[in-house]
Amino acid sequence: MHTFYVSPSHISNNIATITGSEHHHLRNVLRTKPGEIVRIIDGKGNVYTGQILKTHDTRVSSEARILSREFHAVLSPKLTLFQGLPKSDKMELILQKTTELGVTRIVPLHSERALQTPSQNRYERWHRVLISATKQSERAWLPELCTAQEFNATLTHLDKFSLCLLLSPHRDKESHVQHIQRVLRERPRPTSVALFVGPEGGFTNQEVTSAVESGGTLVTFGRNILRTETAAIVAVAVAAYEYQL
Repeated sequence: MHTFYVSPSHISNNIATITGSEHHHLRNVLRTKPGEIVRIIDGKGNVYTGQILKTHDTRVSSEARILSREFHAVLSPKLTLFQGLPKSDKMELILQKTTELGVTRIVPLHSERALQTPSQNRYERWHRVLISATKQSERAWLPELCTAQEFNATLTHLDKFSLCLLLSPHRDKESHVQHIQRVLRERPRPTSVALFVGPEGGFTNQEVTSAVESGGTLVTFGRNILRTETAAIVAVAVAAYEYQL
């Protein structure tokens, strides 16, 4: 059964209106016909079974009648990834894979070594990546994608998280850096986790110091140095595994 994303504002009176790229995919790629049964998500936990009513040739929308609805509660803990902006298209890989793994919220970071300033077109493309990954992984919740924030500004909100981890490239021999497994298993189950991953080159020493002073905990995966996109994916995967998300 094919899955389509429809924003809550386009679902009313048991009719879902499929628009934009989702309509294009339905009509021109899958060539879905009236009467076919599809799966519809609104990104807010609702999963619908719908029957296609119309696939307009001259309009940019299709309609589906809602046959049934299930609600899936958001899982705990909520995982927020604070990602230092990497170069080129690495952010798309990060968005795709962390969505598949269960990330709740993604905050791009302007840090001292960040390597891009996203345009509006880039954000729109990133949003489409999230939708595609959410559908592919059969998630009911679409991760929230925030506009890029300044690194220091995010530190003023760390008290909103039960646990805040800052990925460090240092080895375990550094006394102030703990293995991520140990930290996750020794703390009581949190309701929310913040994961900070630096861009290429990592966070600066001053940024690390500021994060620790604000309540962050430095963690490592072990001996190997990971690329930023790998570190982000592994961090979310490890947290999702430990908390059985």
